[in-house]
Amino acid sequence: MLLDNNSNQIKKTKLLSGQSLTSIPPMASAISKRIARFRQDYIKQVDAAKTFFCEYQEQLNTRAKFKKSIQAYQDQIDLIENYRKEKGKYPKIKDQPSTERYLTRLYRLQDNAKKESREFERKLIALQSERYQRLDHLVDQILDLLDGQKIFSQFLGTIALSVPSPEEKVRHVRNEKNKPIFITALAIALFEEVRTKLDASNIHPYLTKKMGQIFHDSHQYNLMIDKSEENDKQHIMPLEVKIAYREEILKPLAKACLLQSIGSHSPEVDELFGRDRYRMLSQDERAELLRLNFEKTTDFIKIGIGIPATRFDTREERAEFIQQEAEKIQFILDIQKRLSQTQDNLGDLLRIPMVYTSIILSTKPEFDYNQIYTAYDTLAQGAENNVYHPDYTQVFNQMVGRFPLGSGIYFIQQETGQIEKSIVSSLYPQSPNEPICKQITRRQLIFLSQTEVVISQSSNLYFDTSRSFSHYSDSYFQTKFANGYVWNASELWEVQIPAVNFWKKDGTIKYNGQYEPHDDEYDI
Repeated sequence: MLLDNNSNQIKKTKLLSGQSLTSIPPMASAISKRIARFRQDYIKQVDAAKTFFCEYQEQLNTRAKFKKSIQAYQDQIDLIENYRKEKGKYPKIKDQPSTERYLTRLYRLQDNAKKESREFERKLIALQSERYQRLDHLVDQILDLLDGQKIFSQFLGTIALSVPSPEEKVRHVRNEKNKPIFITALAIALFEEVRTKLDASNIHPYLTKKMGQIFHDSHQYNLMIDKSEENDKQHIMPLEVKIAYREEILKPLAKACLLQSIGSHSPEVDELFGRDRYRMLSQDERAELLRLNFEKTTDFIKIGIGIPATRFDTREERAEFIQQEAEKIQFILDIQKRLSQTQDNLGDLLRIPMVYTSIILSTKPEFDYNQIYTAYDTLAQGAENNVYHPDYTQVFNQMVGRFPLGSGIYFIQQETGQIEKSIVSSLYPQSPNEPICKQITRRQLIFLSQTEVVISQSSNLYFDTSRSFSHYSDSYFQTKFANGYVWNASELWEVQIPAVNFWKKDGTIKYNGQYEPHDDEYDI
């Protein structure tokens, strides 16, 4: 299957006019359906990869056999033809009554081998094209939901709130399917933070080249600015810039993220895991897993996806396309290579989101929900120990905050002094210790408004100081909160908290400060 360059031009024209950009679903239920579709599409990609891993070595051998056979026929033909040119007659061939008839037969056999080889290559190209287009479509769908902080928060928050409880057996399987999508979204957002707040131009030669072409040394545009923000309208990325940015930079980065663990679905890795894919591995097994995953992932990127076969009007256009696609593939492969390096600018774009996601969407056999609140400190400690790039870790932690999206928090409401429940509803808090939430109880009964609340550190029961300075006694806290000062919000998701109502926001955010008790109040 050959892709027509004319169709690519039509697609590009539509993108520039805004016709082909997938519309953002306005309702929370549509986001949930989109995520389910992402998961299904990714599963199809994994299934295609499994088939590839089982067949590609034999396919490479078959290709080599065709090449060897065709060349063997050609060598015999050249030998006979050269003899005739030199001697003026055909040589005598042992056990062949007629050299001319034998030569005719060689040509026929070679033609048949070439025909079979071309048919074989067409099948391989069709499969490769199918895998390429499936991946390209999945990446397009994800990037459409990374178009502003609100939709981005809703996208990741819906995944986080849909996580099965720690004791459910489906948790491992569900989280494994969601992790690549979650990691990809976070990596794109991290790159945007690095690009706009630090310097992304020196991370890799490919990025240096493409960012210079797209932004012309101007980094004022921000992909994650919400179009409704009046004060930031000058930073909204123009459509033409956004299309180029997506196609040339974000797509290759997203593909590197989605494919990072694709090699773990090879038969060799299945053999390593044995019957339990989610068991804890020994140190040696872990090292072998990393080696196999890198090796098989590299093969899938280079051979399974590769450069799509595309028709062009001129050789120059074809050569330019191949060069551009080869640069993208090399960029994707370089990300895979540098994942194992500490404090690497390129590798950490993916590694930091991977570490964070491995905690939030854990596939470990034993899992305590409270562990998700350690993700922030885990990365901060890693940066302090020179494991992760400190500047990248800082902007990432600032983006996600100490309290993960979708996590449950107890807080003291400023107006009433009562302890209420809230769920983190937005990324990009002003302070990592003061999350943006939706209050879900009022006087401890389920209640949802469209206003978001910034939970101050002084009113958040997670912090020792907020409890010690509150009007509640230590004995009260010990009795009422024996299981801790955070709670698993996913247990109420879509049971008592409908997604449609939760994600409705009127754009207002109020600050919940410390409650000041009246003089006549007493400790509870």
